[in-house]
Amino acid sequence: MTDDLDLTPRPGAGASNERRSFRNIAILGTLGVVLGFIMFQAVTGASVYYYNVDEAVDQQAELADRTFRLQGTVVTEPTIDASGAMLFNVAFNDQEVAVRHVGEEPTDLFELSIPVVAEGHFENGVFVSRQLLIKHSESYVADNPDRIDTEIESQLDAG
Repeated sequence: MTDDLDLTPRPGAGASNERRSFRNIAILGTLGVVLGFIMFQAVTGASVYYYNVDEAVDQQAELADRTFRLQGTVVTEPTIDASGAMLFNVAFNDQEVAVRHVGEEPTDLFELSIPVVAEGHFENGVFVSRQLLIKHSESYVADNPDRIDTEIESQLDAG
């Protein structure tokens, strides 16, 4: 029975399969390169390091004008200079540094003795910040019970 079955390839059939295989490899290769590029950008773009005030002051010469995040507690009342920049000091582990914030105005949560993270760089011994993140306490709901939806509150209590 196998004598009646012709298994020889038809002319040109192999070339079509080779082209399709090459196209698939090219598409997968391109997708791999694009995915690799996106991952590389995500990793390098997210490499803004955190330093506590004491660490940043100790490494100020090495940090030079590199952008990083500085973490500390506000220890002086903020003032506004002639250029509109906010000036205040932050401290951590008995080290203190002056901050000149030239970015967007922080929220009303910004005040003395509040922990902050400022993103920026050193400039002549002063930390120049363009972004300011403020850590808030969990006392918000207790201080403002009228600002939470009762349906959400019941879900929080149940969960």
